[in-house]
Amino acid sequence: MTASMVAILIFLSIVSGLGAILLGVRELFGARQASVASGGQFRLERLPRLEQGGQPGPIARFDRWFARVVLESGLAWDTTSAGLLLVLCGMVLGGALFLWAEQPLAAGWGLLVGSLLPLGYLIRKQRQRRKQLQEQLPLALDMMARGVRAGQSLDQAFDLLGKHGPEPLATEFRRSSQHLEMGLSMPAAMRSFLERVRLDDARIFATTLAVHRETGGNVAQALERLAVVVRDRLSYRRQLRVATGAGRISAILVGAVAPLVFLFFFVFRPEYLRSMFESPMGQSMFVLAIVLELVGLIWTARLLRPTL
Repeated sequence: MTASMVAILIFLSIVSGLGAILLGVRELFGARQASVASGGQFRLERLPRLEQGGQPGPIARFDRWFARVVLESGLAWDTTSAGLLLVLCGMVLGGALFLWAEQPLAAGWGLLVGSLLPLGYLIRKQRQRRKQLQEQLPLALDMMARGVRAGQSLDQAFDLLGKHGPEPLATEFRRSSQHLEMGLSMPAAMRSFLERVRLDDARIFATTLAVHRETGGNVAQALERLAVVVRDRLSYRRQLRVATGAGRISAILVGAVAPLVFLFFFVFRPEYLRSMFESPMGQSMFVLAIVLELVGLIWTARLLRPTL
């Protein structure tokens, strides 16, 4: 590769990277500046409609899944900001590997890995937020039951949880409280709640309140019993996690051996990988190894997943 081609590629990479960084900074900090300008008050925003009828194609399904991950991560990002971050990380890592190794294959792998790193971070934040919501739900049910026994209505109990409940669950109750203040019925507000909090226990909670609004009954007693059931489920999951700890650590170690060995040869013995990728059999074996690695990790994860 000539020096002029390298200079052009470096210039294009720098310009594209700076443009993506500026757009990402504007999107990421725009919401925070708007919140400060409004005095830090909670503002009810319109959430994207993620579930629609019909049979979407693969691209549409991926778009909905990606929008769901960004929405449930709890970060002040939108889909455009997250997509720009994925592209930026992929371009930076892919361009760096291409300039270092001058191999299109290395640039392709760098683009793929660099794009997957922010996606993995979003998925991790989504799982952490779901775990927080699951652990905070029993306390919220107890608070709501005590408020109802004290003479409050369900609308007032939602407002109480939105103001004094634990975060991030308080944000969801605050949004549902504002939905009720706007005139939405309890079933409609609960459907919106379930679109944001996709938990089995939250579905039972929403069904309980919807049925109570239609038929009546002792809602405080029902909420207290539901809180006990949720705590029992959480206790079972913790016990299962402790019992399967050795298996999960073994799966992580076995799954990390192959990527670490590949990274060692890529950095210190690149000629070995170059000879492997130049051979058709080596390329086939490499693809087969990746497929078997993914199958083994998915199988192990399904075996260690709790059933309740």
